[in-house]
Amino acid sequence: MAFPGHFDLSGAYLAASGGAEALKQLEAQGLSYPIYVLISAVAAVTYGPLINTFAALGEEIGWRGFLYPRLKARFGRRTGWLLGGAIWGAWHWPLIALIGYEYGAAAGNAAGYFGAPVTGMLLFCVITVGWGILHDRLYEKSGSIWVPALLHGAINAAVTLAPSVCLPDTGAARLLGPTPMGLLAGLPFLAVAAALLLRSKR
Repeated sequence: MAFPGHFDLSGAYLAASGGAEALKQLEAQGLSYPIYVLISAVAAVTYGPLINTFAALGEEIGWRGFLYPRLKARFGRRTGWLLGGAIWGAWHWPLIALIGYEYGAAAGNAAGYFGAPVTGMLLFCVITVGWGILHDRLYEKSGSIWVPALLHGAINAAVTLAPSVCLPDTGAARLLGPTPMGLLAGLPFLAVAAALLLRSKR
């Protein structure tokens, strides 16, 4: 909606991320690209989160089950949340630097973005701080690691939906979206995370 010129249903995103052969395979199965996007959207809001929960469980055990409780015990909840999110983001820095994870070439954005890869690294930490607060608050409230794992799985299931209907080579605009790892697309959950951070008593 913010960048209507980026909207695209030609399958350029699939070709950039999976190769031209991926589009040929769709055609061989009698599927148009819009139908593929529709099927992906249905999967992302039905069984996709459940399947991805199991893939996300190991990461959640490490972050929310192990690291966050120790950081909060030592530094307090607010600082623990901030440090935990920064560490979570920094964990991905080698991928961002080497292959352009989320914002660069690995996301089909061969046009690149200004300040790459450092701006992508820093932005990803902002995003993971926000996601980390939401995940950890769910863990605190539920007492079950499965709950943040389900949220993590839901994010992973839906993260490619918006880019799948956009041109891949959008340059610096990739830092804003369309995935929730972009600053503009991430504003809703970042606002909720900021409110939780400010309401925390320590």
